[in-house]
Amino acid sequence: MIPAASLKAILRTDALRLQRDRFLMGMGAYIIGVALALRFALPWISTELQARTGFDLQPWLPLMSSHFVVGLAGLLAGIIGGFMLLESREERTIKAMLVSPLPLTRYVAVVATVVLMTAALLGVAQGLLLGVALPPLIALLAISLAAAPTAVLMALFISTFADTKIEAMVLMKVCAMLPLVPTGCYFLPEPWQWLGAWHPSWWAAKAYWMAEAGSGPWALFAAGAAIPAALWLGLLVRAFIRAAHRT
Repeated sequence: MIPAASLKAILRTDALRLQRDRFLMGMGAYIIGVALALRFALPWISTELQARTGFDLQPWLPLMSSHFVVGLAGLLAGIIGGFMLLESREERTIKAMLVSPLPLTRYVAVVATVVLMTAALLGVAQGLLLGVALPPLIALLAISLAAAPTAVLMALFISTFADTKIEAMVLMKVCAMLPLVPTGCYFLPEPWQWLGAWHPSWWAAKAYWMAEAGSGPWALFAAGAAIPAALWLGLLVRAFIRAAHRT
Protein backbone atom coordinates (compact mmCIF):
# COMPACT_ATOMS: atom_id res chain seq x y z
CA MET A 1 0.00 0.00 0.00
CA ILE A 2 1.07 3.58 -0.67
CA PRO A 3 1.11 5.86 2.41
CA ALA A 4 -1.64 8.47 2.31
CA ALA A 5 0.87 11.33 2.48
CA SER A 6 2.83 9.94 -0.48
CA LEU A 7 -0.33 9.41 -2.50
CA LYS A 8 -1.51 12.96 -1.80
CA ALA A 9 1.91 14.35 -2.83
CA ILE A 10 1.89 12.39 -6.09
CA LEU A 11 -1.59 13.55 -7.02
CA ARG A 12 -0.84 17.18 -6.08
CA THR A 13 2.35 17.20 -8.16
CA ASP A 14 0.62 15.72 -11.21
CA ALA A 15 -2.23 18.22 -10.87
CA LEU A 16 0.27 21.10 -10.82
CA ARG A 17 2.00 19.71 -13.91
CA LEU A 18 -1.32 19.58 -15.74
CA GLN A 19 -2.21 23.14 -14.74
CA ARG A 20 1.11 24.40 -16.12
CA ASP A 21 0.59 22.72 -19.49
CA ARG A 22 -1.82 24.90 -21.46
CA PHE A 23 -1.50 22.68 -24.53
CA LEU A 24 -2.94 19.63 -22.78
CA MET A 25 -5.75 21.60 -21.16
CA GLY A 26 -6.55 23.27 -24.49
CA MET A 27 -6.65 19.93 -26.29
CA GLY A 28 -9.07 18.57 -23.72
CA ALA A 29 -11.34 21.58 -24.07
CA TYR A 30 -11.20 21.26 -27.87
CA ILE A 31 -12.31 17.59 -27.97
CA ILE A 32 -15.10 18.17 -25.46
CA GLY A 33 -16.17 21.30 -27.36
CA VAL A 34 -16.36 19.37 -30.65
CA ALA A 35 -18.59 16.73 -29.03
CA LEU A 36 -20.90 19.44 -27.69
CA ALA A 37 -21.03 21.23 -31.05
CA LEU A 38 -21.85 17.99 -32.88
CA ARG A 39 -24.79 17.42 -30.52
CA PHE A 40 -26.54 20.30 -32.24
CA ALA A 41 -24.90 20.08 -35.66
CA LEU A 42 -25.41 16.40 -36.47
CA PRO A 43 -29.24 16.45 -36.61
CA TRP A 44 -29.10 19.46 -38.94
CA ILE A 45 -26.35 17.89 -41.10
CA SER A 46 -28.32 14.63 -41.30
CA THR A 47 -31.50 16.44 -42.37
CA GLU A 48 -29.69 18.55 -44.97
CA LEU A 49 -27.86 15.56 -46.46
CA GLN A 50 -31.09 13.61 -46.70
CA ALA A 51 -32.89 16.51 -48.37
CA ARG A 52 -30.15 17.59 -50.77
CA THR A 53 -28.46 14.31 -51.74
CA GLY A 54 -30.71 11.54 -50.47
CA PHE A 55 -27.86 10.23 -48.32
CA ASP A 56 -29.06 8.79 -45.00
CA LEU A 57 -26.56 9.56 -42.24
CA GLN A 58 -28.53 7.79 -39.50
CA PRO A 59 -26.97 4.30 -39.96
CA TRP A 60 -23.50 5.83 -39.50
CA LEU A 61 -24.24 7.71 -36.30
CA PRO A 62 -23.34 4.79 -33.95
CA LEU A 63 -19.92 4.58 -35.63
CA MET A 64 -19.35 8.31 -35.17
CA SER A 65 -20.50 8.26 -31.54
CA SER A 66 -18.35 5.25 -30.67
CA HIS A 67 -15.31 7.05 -32.11
CA PHE A 68 -15.77 9.79 -29.51
CA VAL A 69 -16.68 7.57 -26.57
CA VAL A 70 -14.26 4.70 -27.18
CA GLY A 71 -11.48 6.36 -29.17
CA LEU A 72 -11.01 10.06 -28.50
CA ALA A 73 -11.68 9.98 -24.75
CA GLY A 74 -8.91 7.43 -24.25
CA LEU A 75 -6.59 9.32 -26.59
CA LEU A 76 -6.97 12.53 -24.61
CA ALA A 77 -6.42 10.87 -21.21
CA GLY A 78 -3.51 8.84 -22.57
CA ILE A 79 -1.70 11.86 -23.96
CA ILE A 80 -2.15 13.78 -20.71
CA GLY A 81 -0.87 10.81 -18.68
CA GLY A 82 2.03 10.25 -21.06
CA PHE A 83 3.24 13.83 -20.81
CA MET A 84 2.94 13.81 -17.01
CA LEU A 85 5.01 10.63 -16.75
CA LEU A 86 7.55 12.04 -19.19
CA GLU A 87 7.89 15.17 -17.07
CA SER A 88 8.55 12.92 -14.08
CA ARG A 89 11.44 11.41 -16.03
CA GLU A 90 12.73 14.77 -17.23
CA GLU A 91 12.65 16.24 -13.73
CA ARG A 92 14.45 13.17 -12.34
CA THR A 93 11.51 12.38 -10.08
CA ILE A 94 11.46 8.82 -11.42
CA LYS A 95 15.21 8.49 -10.85
CA ALA A 96 14.81 9.55 -7.22
CA MET A 97 12.08 6.97 -6.69
CA LEU A 98 14.47 4.19 -7.63
CA VAL A 99 16.34 4.80 -4.36
CA SER A 100 13.33 5.79 -2.25
CA PRO A 101 11.13 3.57 -0.04
CA LEU A 102 8.26 4.05 -2.52
CA PRO A 103 8.53 1.39 -5.25
CA LEU A 104 8.38 2.71 -8.79
CA THR A 105 5.70 0.17 -9.69
CA ARG A 106 3.38 1.68 -7.07
CA TYR A 107 3.88 5.16 -8.49
CA VAL A 108 3.06 3.82 -11.95
CA ALA A 109 -0.01 2.11 -10.49
CA VAL A 110 -1.25 5.41 -9.02
CA VAL A 111 -0.79 7.32 -12.27
CA ALA A 112 -2.32 4.46 -14.27
CA THR A 113 -5.38 4.43 -12.01
CA VAL A 114 -5.85 8.18 -12.40
CA VAL A 115 -5.50 7.93 -16.19
CA LEU A 116 -7.89 4.96 -16.30
CA MET A 117 -10.60 6.71 -14.31
CA THR A 118 -10.13 9.96 -16.26
CA ALA A 119 -10.55 8.10 -19.55
CA ALA A 120 -13.68 6.30 -18.32
CA LEU A 121 -15.27 9.53 -17.06
CA LEU A 122 -14.36 11.35 -20.26
CA GLY A 123 -15.93 8.55 -22.30
CA VAL A 124 -19.20 8.87 -20.45
CA ALA A 125 -19.07 12.68 -20.62
CA GLN A 126 -18.33 12.63 -24.35
CA GLY A 127 -21.28 10.33 -24.95
CA LEU A 128 -23.69 12.39 -22.88
CA LEU A 129 -22.51 15.64 -24.49
CA LEU A 130 -22.84 14.16 -27.96
CA GLY A 131 -26.24 12.67 -27.15
CA VAL A 132 -26.52 10.80 -30.46
CA ALA A 133 -26.83 7.04 -31.06
CA LEU A 134 -26.06 6.14 -27.45
CA PRO A 135 -26.46 2.71 -25.85
CA PRO A 136 -28.33 2.41 -22.52
CA LEU A 137 -26.59 4.24 -19.66
CA ILE A 138 -25.38 1.06 -17.91
CA ALA A 139 -23.82 -0.10 -21.16
CA LEU A 140 -22.26 3.32 -21.75
CA LEU A 141 -20.64 3.19 -18.32
CA ALA A 142 -19.35 -0.37 -18.80
CA ILE A 143 -18.05 0.28 -22.32
CA SER A 144 -16.30 3.50 -21.29
CA LEU A 145 -14.55 1.58 -18.53
CA ALA A 146 -13.66 -1.24 -20.94
CA ALA A 147 -12.07 1.25 -23.36
CA ALA A 148 -10.19 3.16 -20.63
CA PRO A 149 -7.12 0.84 -20.35
CA THR A 150 -6.08 1.98 -23.83
CA ALA A 151 -5.37 5.39 -22.30
CA VAL A 152 -2.96 3.82 -19.81
CA LEU A 153 -1.19 1.97 -22.63
CA MET A 154 -0.80 5.20 -24.62
CA ALA A 155 0.56 7.01 -21.56
CA LEU A 156 3.15 4.31 -20.96
CA PHE A 157 4.06 4.15 -24.65
CA ILE A 158 4.69 7.89 -24.89
CA SER A 159 6.60 8.18 -21.61
CA THR A 160 8.71 5.09 -22.29
CA PHE A 161 9.91 5.69 -25.83
CA ALA A 162 10.18 9.49 -25.75
CA ASP A 163 13.08 11.22 -23.99
CA THR A 164 11.96 14.77 -24.79
CA LYS A 165 8.67 16.52 -25.39
CA ILE A 166 9.55 16.88 -29.08
CA GLU A 167 9.80 13.11 -29.36
CA ALA A 168 6.59 12.81 -27.34
CA MET A 169 4.78 14.99 -29.88
CA VAL A 170 5.80 12.56 -32.63
CA LEU A 171 4.60 9.56 -30.63
CA MET A 172 1.40 11.42 -29.84
CA LYS A 173 0.66 11.47 -33.58
CA VAL A 174 1.21 7.71 -33.69
CA CYS A 175 -1.25 7.30 -30.81
CA ALA A 176 -3.73 9.52 -32.64
CA MET A 177 -3.96 6.84 -35.33
CA LEU A 178 -4.97 4.10 -32.87
CA PRO A 179 -8.64 5.16 -32.48
CA LEU A 180 -8.97 4.57 -36.22
CA VAL A 181 -8.35 0.82 -35.76
CA PRO A 182 -11.85 -0.09 -34.53
CA THR A 183 -13.37 2.46 -36.91
CA GLY A 184 -11.54 0.89 -39.86
CA CYS A 185 -12.48 -2.63 -38.80
CA TYR A 186 -16.14 -1.58 -38.87
CA PHE A 187 -16.00 -1.64 -42.68
CA LEU A 188 -14.51 -5.14 -42.87
CA PRO A 189 -16.72 -8.20 -43.31
CA GLU A 190 -16.73 -10.98 -40.73
CA PRO A 191 -14.44 -12.66 -39.80
CA TRP A 192 -11.91 -10.05 -40.97
CA GLN A 193 -13.08 -7.63 -38.30
CA TRP A 194 -11.22 -9.79 -35.79
CA LEU A 195 -7.96 -8.38 -37.17
CA GLY A 196 -8.54 -5.56 -34.70
CA ALA A 197 -8.73 -7.88 -31.69
CA TRP A 198 -5.15 -6.98 -30.64
CA HIS A 199 -6.47 -3.51 -29.77
CA PRO A 200 -8.47 -3.24 -26.50
CA SER A 201 -10.64 -0.47 -27.94
CA TRP A 202 -11.79 -2.76 -30.74
CA TRP A 203 -13.56 -4.92 -28.17
CA ALA A 204 -15.11 -1.86 -26.56
CA ALA A 205 -16.25 -0.51 -29.94
CA LYS A 206 -17.87 -3.84 -30.85
CA ALA A 207 -19.65 -3.80 -27.49
CA TYR A 208 -20.84 -0.24 -28.20
CA TRP A 209 -22.31 -1.13 -31.60
CA MET A 210 -24.06 -4.18 -30.18
CA ALA A 211 -25.46 -2.33 -27.17
CA GLU A 212 -26.68 0.57 -29.30
CA ALA A 213 -28.41 -1.82 -31.69
CA GLY A 214 -29.89 -3.78 -28.78
CA SER A 215 -28.55 -7.10 -30.03
CA GLY A 216 -25.53 -9.28 -29.40
CA PRO A 217 -23.47 -10.12 -26.29
CA TRP A 218 -22.11 -6.60 -25.73
CA ALA A 219 -21.14 -7.33 -22.11
CA LEU A 220 -18.96 -10.25 -23.23
CA PHE A 221 -17.07 -8.04 -25.68
CA ALA A 222 -16.70 -5.29 -23.07
CA ALA A 223 -15.13 -7.81 -20.68
CA GLY A 224 -12.95 -9.19 -23.48
CA ALA A 225 -11.12 -5.86 -23.76
CA ALA A 226 -9.27 -6.77 -20.56
CA ILE A 227 -7.35 -9.60 -22.28
CA PRO A 228 -5.29 -7.59 -24.81
CA ALA A 229 -5.09 -4.71 -22.33
CA ALA A 230 -3.44 -6.93 -19.70
CA LEU A 231 -0.96 -8.33 -22.23
CA TRP A 232 0.09 -4.89 -23.51
CA LEU A 233 0.18 -3.49 -19.96
CA GLY A 234 2.65 -6.15 -18.80
CA LEU A 235 4.97 -5.41 -21.73
CA LEU A 236 4.81 -1.63 -21.41
CA VAL A 237 5.27 -1.49 -17.63
CA ARG A 238 8.47 -3.53 -17.95
CA ALA A 239 9.64 -1.27 -20.78
CA PHE A 240 8.89 1.84 -18.72
CA ILE A 241 10.86 0.56 -15.74
CA ARG A 242 13.84 -0.17 -18.01
CA ALA A 243 13.58 3.35 -19.43
CA ALA A 244 13.48 4.77 -15.90
CA HIS A 245 16.73 3.04 -15.03
CA ARG A 246 18.51 4.45 -18.07
CA THR A 247 17.22 8.03 -17.53
